[in-house]
Amino acid sequence: MSILKIPLLALVGLLLLHCGDDTSESRAAGSEPVAAISNQPTAPRAGMVWINHPQGGYWMDQTEVTTAQFREFIEATGYQTEADSFGWSGVFSMTQLDWIPVNGANWQYPQGPEGIEASPEEPVTQVSLRDAEAYANWAGKRLPTEAEWMYAAGQGDPQREYPWGGEIIPDGEYLGNWWQGPFPFKNEVLDGFAGVAPVKSYPPTANQLYDISGNVWEWTVSVRPSTNEQIIKGGSFLCSTSYCTGFNLQQRQFTAPDSGLNHLGFRCVAS
Repeated sequence: MSILKIPLLALVGLLLLHCGDDTSESRAAGSEPVAAISNQPTAPRAGMVWINHPQGGYWMDQTEVTTAQFREFIEATGYQTEADSFGWSGVFSMTQLDWIPVNGANWQYPQGPEGIEASPEEPVTQVSLRDAEAYANWAGKRLPTEAEWMYAAGQGDPQREYPWGGEIIPDGEYLGNWWQGPFPFKNEVLDGFAGVAPVKSYPPTANQLYDISGNVWEWTVSVRPSTNEQIIKGGSFLCSTSYCTGFNLQQRQFTAPDSGLNHLGFRCVAS
């Protein structure tokens, strides 16, 4: 698992800081091609919304894939995640203020076997790109490109900063789950959740997507050519206005495709 090849202090920068210095590259990526799809089908897919892209529409999950949904996949297929195969995964330690490898951390126990079991309605985490793609294939779906993710999250505007507009906290209302306060020393929990939140804890966007900004990062199939790392989007509960700011749609982050982390999940699309 690639996470061990990087010193832990450097890993923090890789996973949380890198998103802040690549805004122009992220905007340019919005022009990457999206597969041409026919007009909207007459019967919608349950739990998905139609994204009417000029280059061809596609369905997108309203929410991040939940632990309950991922459990159905595991029970139906007997699939073993990469974290389970390795026997450990990456967890951000609030006591050590660093990313650490934790034995036994997986999609059921994202912080390790000594931690709390993931709620069925929380977004599943500790899944690698391969794990997410395996679920998507089983469900008859796929993972989005960065361009597809950006178009849907920005309500059709690839330059939009937040799904709801240009203000991070419109009228003083927190519309997503991220860190309030100086990270990682104090979380003021003004948005109501100190960690991951159940899906649909906040109002949906205009196109009825939930948690597209904040809560957990989301895998895309797009790759950063210079490093062969995957592009992830949306930010997480560990992002703050002074550190990472991944909940801003113009930001992006990169991670190795075999990484499993307790703030990284996914949602699917379908042609």
